[in-house]
Amino acid sequence: MKASLRRMLWISRITFLEAVRQRFFAFLLVLSAAMVLSSVSFRVFDFGHGELKFIADFGFGGMFFFGSVLAVVMTAQLFFSEIDNRTALTLLAKPLSRAEFLLGKFCGAWAVLGVFVVVLAALQGTVLWAREQELLSLADPAAKLAPAFNLEGLLQLVLLQWLRLGVVISIVLAISALARTFLFAVVVGALAVVAGQLQWIAQDAFLRPTDSQLYAAFLWVSTRVIPNLQQFNLADALVLGSTGVDDGAILVVVLSGLAYLLAYLTLGSLIFRRREI
Repeated sequence: MKASLRRMLWISRITFLEAVRQRFFAFLLVLSAAMVLSSVSFRVFDFGHGELKFIADFGFGGMFFFGSVLAVVMTAQLFFSEIDNRTALTLLAKPLSRAEFLLGKFCGAWAVLGVFVVVLAALQGTVLWAREQELLSLADPAAKLAPAFNLEGLLQLVLLQWLRLGVVISIVLAISALARTFLFAVVVGALAVVAGQLQWIAQDAFLRPTDSQLYAAFLWVSTRVIPNLQQFNLADALVLGSTGVDDGAILVVVLSGLAYLLAYLTLGSLIFRRREI
């Protein structure tokens, strides 16, 4: 067991170092950071929402968008680089199982996304806190406005966003284990992310009565096979404390994310075990 863990951590370390050296990672990190830092400048395009809410939605929305792009493209690239360069044959010829190889790739890619999320969340939190202080200083002292920024909520959101991107990585790895080309894995992985963002539509339709059993079966399968990525969108409630989130609701989201993550990793391991390299 310890030997298996050491091998998996070794693959994770190599994957992490390979990923952070890629120009694509640096480009998306710099682009995302620039967007977060400039979110205050874009508040002039807000139409009716609170200023802090607009800044948070703009920044955290960009974090997930660019994080998803990074998760899909980087994960597929890291996987297929080992296959195309035939280095996977060398690695798997040693006492390294295919499941350990896939889990190592997952952990390495997930660690990279962890760095991505932490850096951007720290920048976004700084922007929100600084702007909130400006607004409080400009407000009427007699109004006694209470601060809205919640540091504890920001930390919870970081974990939730990291988990959401972990689910995306596990889906892309399962697709990559089945796919034969890098392009196919990226396209299908991107479509899976879009489907996850729109999964709530299928859930809503499933609750409505229908006479078609085939349609009902399709909705039942789609609402269980495809993870609902929208359930992780809790930025307003957590970071700004506008409505608050019950601990039980957060626990449900975490357990759901972990369940999908483990399910897709298991599926990917089973598919990769039968794949010819």
